[in-house]
Amino acid sequence: MKRHVLSEILQTLYPSDVKCIVCGKEMHPNRYGLCDDCSFELNENYCIRCGRHKVGIGDYCGECSDTVLYFDEARSSVNYDGCAKNIIWRLKYGSAKYLADPMSEYMLDTLLFADWSIDCFTFVPMHKKRQRQRGYNQAELIARSLAARTTTPCIPLLSKVRSTPNQAKLDRDARINNLVGAFAAVTQVPEHIVLIDDVMTTGSTVNECAKILKKSGAKVVYVLTFASVPERPVLDKRTQNISEFRH
Repeated sequence: MKRHVLSEILQTLYPSDVKCIVCGKEMHPNRYGLCDDCSFELNENYCIRCGRHKVGIGDYCGECSDTVLYFDEARSSVNYDGCAKNIIWRLKYGSAKYLADPMSEYMLDTLLFADWSIDCFTFVPMHKKRQRQRGYNQAELIARSLAARTTTPCIPLLSKVRSTPNQAKLDRDARINNLVGAFAAVTQVPEHIVLIDDVMTTGSTVNECAKILKKSGAKVVYVLTFASVPERPVLDKRTQNISEFRH
């Protein structure tokens, strides 16, 4: 009996079935969920405006220079690379809801470094039809996991009132137009908010949400995502433009 109790205690403190969130290999548990062989590319050289990894040495990237941004600052913890794509896809489409917890650990570090003064977390909403199909909203899972690790509450402030085509299939301009009128505030909005999402690509979704929050009374809206798509090098942009011109 004593041996059984001791075994249960040891299993609780040092679980033998903890696996790396990327490769699935068994490992000693840690707050980030990664084994020694896996890693994320941390987003350290970031644009102070949109938060994505920037190519140059200046403060700003070239991705958001011609865009009206309604959020005040944005940060992301890692770059949207192979390992980050892996767990974001599994969280969204693979029912791996447990991944929200280790992802929120990275985001907590980013949040503490940002040193924002905030009243609450909120999250990018899903249309009720799509959420019924998936069973959950991954952004809400992350936001609530962050709230559980802090003294800041998570409050649903937005709803998606219009179903829209998948953003991933659209170019930047189409993404912006696709979201006009898609979101609405559902309750009284605090003054200082951190808006949570899993990944920022063009930023059009979080920007539209921030726009609605500002119109509804928010004074400051920060955006925090687990990952963001890095700025493309200038050479890549030129190559793409020349290719489009020739076609």
